[in-house]
Amino acid sequence: MSPRALFIVNPVARRAPPLPKLEEAASRLREEGWETSLKVTEAKGDATELARRAAADGWEAAVACGGDGTVNEVINGIAGTPTALAVVPGGTANVWAKEVRLPKDPLRAVQAIASAEARRVDLGLAVREAEGGAGALERYFLLMAGIGLDGHVLSEVPAEMKRRLGAATYVFRGLREALRYRSQPVTLRLDGEEMGLDLSWMLVGNTRSYGGVVNVTHDALADDGLLDICAFEGHGWRRVIVSGLRILARRLEGAPGIVWRRVRSVELPPTPSFPVQVDGDYLGRTPMRVTVEPRALTVLVPRGLKSPLFSDVVV
Repeated sequence: MSPRALFIVNPVARRAPPLPKLEEAASRLREEGWETSLKVTEAKGDATELARRAAADGWEAAVACGGDGTVNEVINGIAGTPTALAVVPGGTANVWAKEVRLPKDPLRAVQAIASAEARRVDLGLAVREAEGGAGALERYFLLMAGIGLDGHVLSEVPAEMKRRLGAATYVFRGLREALRYRSQPVTLRLDGEEMGLDLSWMLVGNTRSYGGVVNVTHDALADDGLLDICAFEGHGWRRVIVSGLRILARRLEGAPGIVWRRVRSVELPPTPSFPVQVDGDYLGRTPMRVTVEPRALTVLVPRGLKSPLFSDVVV
């Protein structure tokens, strides 16, 4: 039986490939012996539902055609199933595509899919208990979760501005907000151990690249069953400059005002309240519990990929 791939297309993603180009890419994959179908999303959440149905029907791959937001929606439909994530890049940052060195051109991307290797990777899971205990907000992430400053920035950026200006939106808004944003004292739990911080920003990384621009959690492995924590204390322009230079120099571990850990869980209390983003989308505010789901996702990566993001084990 031929393997099946469902192309899930976000038509409003920044730099989204034209639909005819994606249809041609799906046709090329059929020439390689795959059965394909193409579905276009119409609203937020559609990609998750389409991916969930594909997994339930036993499709071998869900192909996210869009940016990191589309990828995130797809993984939330296939996490914990045999259905693999594949990607045809087309969005604001395309961090995952850059991490695994996927071609930008849709036709070259499907060539990589046709001959791809399958690997199992971890996922992060952010959970916020609903008030009154009735249900919870849950969101898997492949790349990272941000608590504090970048969550605040993402909550302030209008969707239309994001589409028009792309990554530049976050750079300009981030620089401005970094000088205004104030740290807050908080007691959090790392693997159950209490730690007090004057927290400004905390990045919980499953992978390495932040926004496709710089590696903050620069030693993270996507398949080690752990999340890399990098927390920044304090505020003000001096702290911003020093922390920025340390990020660029990759000298974070042991630095004053910076906490670096590898953990399986992070718990943030309801007060003080911090904004949270996952994979570049605003999620809500703390309280939040973030845990790792070891090897919860199959990903298709170019055959022969040599990347420090993965261990040597190939599925």
